[in-house]
Amino acid sequence: MQSLGSIAIDEQRQSPVAAQPYVVEVQNIDFCYRNGCNALRDVSLAFHAGKHYAIMGPSGCGKTTLLGCISGRLSPQQGAIVRHGRVATIHQDLRLVANRTASENVLHGAMGRLSLLRTALRFPKVERARAERLIARVGLAAKSNTLVKHLSGGERQRVAIARALMQDPAILLADEPVAALDRETAHDVMQLISELAREQQLAVISVLHDDRIAESYADQIFHVSNGRLVAGREDLRRKFDYPLEPVGRSALPIVSASETVEERDTEPGRKVQPFNRRQSFLLVCLACSVYIWSIAELDIRARDLQGAVWGVGAFLKELVPYSWQQITAIPWTTLGAALVETIQMALLGTTAGVVVSWPLAALAAKNVGPRWLRRPIRFLLNVIRTVPSLIWALLFVAAVGLGSFAGVLALAAYSVGYLSKFFYEAYEGVDPGPTEALREIGASGLQRFLHAVAPASGPAVLSSCIFMLEYNVRAASVLGIVDAGGIGFYMKQYADYRAFPALLACLLLLLLVVVVFDAVSCRIRERLVQAE
Repeated sequence: MQSLGSIAIDEQRQSPVAAQPYVVEVQNIDFCYRNGCNALRDVSLAFHAGKHYAIMGPSGCGKTTLLGCISGRLSPQQGAIVRHGRVATIHQDLRLVANRTASENVLHGAMGRLSLLRTALRFPKVERARAERLIARVGLAAKSNTLVKHLSGGERQRVAIARALMQDPAILLADEPVAALDRETAHDVMQLISELAREQQLAVISVLHDDRIAESYADQIFHVSNGRLVAGREDLRRKFDYPLEPVGRSALPIVSASETVEERDTEPGRKVQPFNRRQSFLLVCLACSVYIWSIAELDIRARDLQGAVWGVGAFLKELVPYSWQQITAIPWTTLGAALVETIQMALLGTTAGVVVSWPLAALAAKNVGPRWLRRPIRFLLNVIRTVPSLIWALLFVAAVGLGSFAGVLALAAYSVGYLSKFFYEAYEGVDPGPTEALREIGASGLQRFLHAVAPASGPAVLSSCIFMLEYNVRAASVLGIVDAGGIGFYMKQYADYRAFPALLACLLLLLLVVVVFDAVSCRIRERLVQAE
């Protein structure tokens, strides 16, 4: 098979392939990035169904940009692209959801044609059956229920292929599909892609760097250099007068078309210093001045510190029981029941906070929520965080009366303010690749959240919930000050009547609970880290 511009000749039949209908027609397209980099210049190509095409050329010559234009992700400034059928992409970094199984990732390919309700809990039976057939076709039937993060590189590549096929494409784009694979696995994957092109009559367009792989599996090879289509490697060498790059290395002194403007504006190797010496000195002086001013304004003197030391010492002396009679006089059963009530308040308040925070955080996250709704939601969450838990307790005691129910509501409101912030920061910190892949497939915002963002942020979200539960156990003990239930009611009573040994017993019981919670939470976090 030879390549001359956009004209393809079948060597076996000695007749123009152009007689067959095109699946993709690229008509004189130009693409220029915002920084003025001309990534593509007057490129015209045509691709047929059932054929495997390879696009080759030096790094930064515009190959990935060409694939972006064919997929519709990028819009050329001039020219046109005509596509007959759906386009699916196998990205170089695969963009799979690591915390989901192989079959679940393949099912993601069906999101473009299914509603949110049909994908929220369980995909339709017909789609699940089709996904299993595709997994078997790519040779992963035994790994169908294995998490993607536990698969090898070649196996992940096959999952990405099956997910692309799940989209019912007529055009399959593969951006360096074997760049991260060993040679044997690369040949297996390319053999599979070529077989699928013929079996399902796909127009497969691959960006490749390895000459031997391209010549072994591609029906036709196009060469690109500096944004232009050239006839072949010999013509490319003669036209631009430089040695061609070895496989895997770049020989062109031009900027990669796939880089962002921000990446190009950053000097390589240059470390950005937050502050120079003069700025650091001024900041230290400013901080010292603030501390001195604060001490002076609060009228804190040395004799006050000395008096505080004596006062704390006297309090600690009264806090420790000096006789067995004082210990036995403490109502241990009553305090135990109050401690259980405190834990129950913390558990219910935290759970309610989690339930409310989860959707609020999704609406506030930059990579999930609607742009017009993010700022109002974040402002609301800032208002909630402004109110301390004790003030929340006062408000709810006034609203619903004394008792533990007011305490539960106070803890829930306080939890929402902080958990929502923890959650949306976790959502925004996930790898954007899988989310963008689902967007290209046609998944809605909620589908992307449920199937890509939520699984990836799960460990961080769970860790935040554990932390909030620990905190609320301690916070619930304070709410008794305003008669909002829990062991705090007795702590306030003992402090008022100066029954300090009983107060110490309450503190020790709380310490025991905190230590147990800390041990359990540490164990859970260790398991989460090991699972990643």
